[in-house]
Amino acid sequence: MLICFLQNMELCQELNPSFLRMTNLLAGAREETGDSASETQRRGDRLLFFPCLLTSDRPKELTSQVYQFGWCLQCTREYDFFPPRYFHVLSLHFAFKFSLSKGNRELAEKLNRKCRFWSNGLHWFDGYGVGSLVEIVDESQCVLVMMSCEKGYSDNMVSLRRNVLGEVMSVYKESCPSLEVKELVIDPKELAYPVNTPRERMVYEVLDILSATNEGRPFLVSDTGHKELMEILPDESLSDVSNLSLLGGRDIKELIEVAEEIVTNININIRDLDSVIEELTILNHLPCHIWHDLGLQLGLYQPTLEDINEDNNGDSKKCFRQCMSAWLKREDKVKEKGGPSWSSLATALDKEGRHHIATNIRDKFCK
Repeated sequence: MLICFLQNMELCQELNPSFLRMTNLLAGAREETGDSASETQRRGDRLLFFPCLLTSDRPKELTSQVYQFGWCLQCTREYDFFPPRYFHVLSLHFAFKFSLSKGNRELAEKLNRKCRFWSNGLHWFDGYGVGSLVEIVDESQCVLVMMSCEKGYSDNMVSLRRNVLGEVMSVYKESCPSLEVKELVIDPKELAYPVNTPRERMVYEVLDILSATNEGRPFLVSDTGHKELMEILPDESLSDVSNLSLLGGRDIKELIEVAEEIVTNININIRDLDSVIEELTILNHLPCHIWHDLGLQLGLYQPTLEDINEDNNGDSKKCFRQCMSAWLKREDKVKEKGGPSWSSLATALDKEGRHHIATNIRDKFCK
């Protein structure tokens, strides 16, 4: 009864003794009891794993590991941090899955000591060419996930990281949903391990990657320049955004809706016409003569734009004003293009090659 209570409280997990052979926990257990896992199994004793009792440091051999993918869940508020219980529960979830899938003795002996736990992290090799690391870093403000794969096994890595990221996010929502976080992908060229402060590396927001992929943009544009999406996710097909591993099995609409809830001042309407014109033409020096092409990107139909041109006798400044007014009134298929918002305006500007202005707008209104 006590064991059931402890497990229900997610304080410990019962492990199969044969699974213990795959881990670095066996040596510690032998030092404490003098018994091997096989001896414990013969006696029928039950083994309980308590992550809160782990005190060992990161294994030194892991520092030489080469990784192909890095992701992190970063706290955005200065004094927020992931509580110890978050990692303890996450460790239990992974240990439970390892024990189920790798619990037979024969396989455990083949993969001898391939799963390593330490006080703030764990690393395992799954037998399908993929190594995974999950670690709490940056003074407990960040959950780091890094993955490596043997040559020819990148598909396995993509599949596994979908599950791993899904587990990390699931435990986050259950254990500490009040923390404000953002998901980031680390630039593949900056994956030298250890990564103690991921935010100091070149990183890309997952929401930006998803938006670019969903809109069919091959490049991710930021104030530091532009990066081809295929360089950020070289092992993954970008043709189906709903199946990207970065989603962790979640619905992309769920992420977009959450993003829209936390972003302020992103939606605009006709009352913001003066602000839009000021932002574009005065502060960012956008020439008025591009109004026609910009209007098409924003969702206005060609006949509407022709009427605007005729109404204003081709005066580009007046045409620009009326074009933006029609957009803010949600005419034609503006809603299908994301509706009048700073985000959709930035997207349209990107498509017109005005990347610098688009970046300025995102930095100012969409963060």
